[in-house]
Amino acid sequence: MPRPPIDVRLLEESYERALDRDSDFPRLFYDILFHEHPSVEKLFRRNSMDAQRKMFGQTLVAIVDHLDDEPWLKATLEPLGHGHVAYGVTPEMYDVMADALIRALSEVNGADWRPEHHTAWAAAFDYIVALMRAGEPGGGADPAKQGGGGIT
Repeated sequence: MPRPPIDVRLLEESYERALDRDSDFPRLFYDILFHEHPSVEKLFRRNSMDAQRKMFGQTLVAIVDHLDDEPWLKATLEPLGHGHVAYGVTPEMYDVMADALIRALSEVNGADWRPEHHTAWAAAFDYIVALMRAGEPGGGADPAKQGGGGIT
């Protein structure tokens, strides 16, 4: 799946700024996620929240660093998507995750956040989700259930 046009520079600058301003930025992401969608919190009991935040932050950095490396992305994200099914993640939950991530980034970036950042993160998340869903049984092929497509 070819990568759609995504301004990786905007992803990098906004994520680096978020980490500079809040070294535990993933905590804010999970705070927003669990506050807005408390039902998903049960999916995160496998690891401690400290470990979960660390894994999420490291994974996000690695993905952004490899957005131009489709073989790496496929080899990494398809198994990740397969694993998420086993954890109970449904396709609709990807939009919830994207919303929480973009809101957290926007909050931490404050006045430095621009509409272009939102557009870049929404496009990147859609692409990431499509690659993850390709690893699901059946390849995540049901377009009606393709999470990540409704990010605005």
